[in-house]
Amino acid sequence: MPLEKENREWAKRNMSFANRLCGQIIKKHQHKFKIIPTLLLNNLDDDNTQASENFIDELVQGQKYIRSESVRMVSERNLKNRAFKALKKNKNLAESFINIDGKAYLKDDDYKHDLAAGFINDDGKIIPRCGLILTSFLDIVAKFANNRLHQKSNADVLFISFSEEFHEYQRVRLGVDIYTKTDKNATIHPIILHWSYEIDQCLTSYRECNTQEWKEEEL
Repeated sequence: MPLEKENREWAKRNMSFANRLCGQIIKKHQHKFKIIPTLLLNNLDDDNTQASENFIDELVQGQKYIRSESVRMVSERNLKNRAFKALKKNKNLAESFINIDGKAYLKDDDYKHDLAAGFINDDGKIIPRCGLILTSFLDIVAKFANNRLHQKSNADVLFISFSEEFHEYQRVRLGVDIYTKTDKNATIHPIILHWSYEIDQCLTSYRECNTQEWKEEEL
């Protein structure tokens, strides 16, 4: 969201892909694992929420595995506010960043300061950007997974990076890094899937909660 024409078409293509992927995963693993297809939509346009909600019905039309009751919409503004509150309450999180030229970078991160998690204003406060916003997103995912599983348990969560840009894939990984390093109660194990157009292969990265190691495969 928002709902420009190109975004609508892009979202529909991605929904069809996700639905097919869900079908393959369910057919292969449903006897071994409990699998819950879920879609969280990030709404950038808080002034047009009703139109976005109406689009959900259009988005799931004809899809077998992802239905309207499996879709939740979250506000970008809400995610930023969550990140602000987390920085205030979580000392471990707030102290995980270093200031380089007015930008907040995760200490000892794998990206050699290529990606900032936010900006730092004149008062020394961190203004959340993609990395920290994704951390809020992961927190919502964890709570949502536990609620739908009806129990407090670990869950593997597959994230699909639909962008053609590799740096978008890195942003998702940065959000996972921040979340897993700073949230001691983390209960989800993110798996990130990204199609690399440069090498024409699907990249998958897996990281267990509260560990420092990524496991990567090329499929």
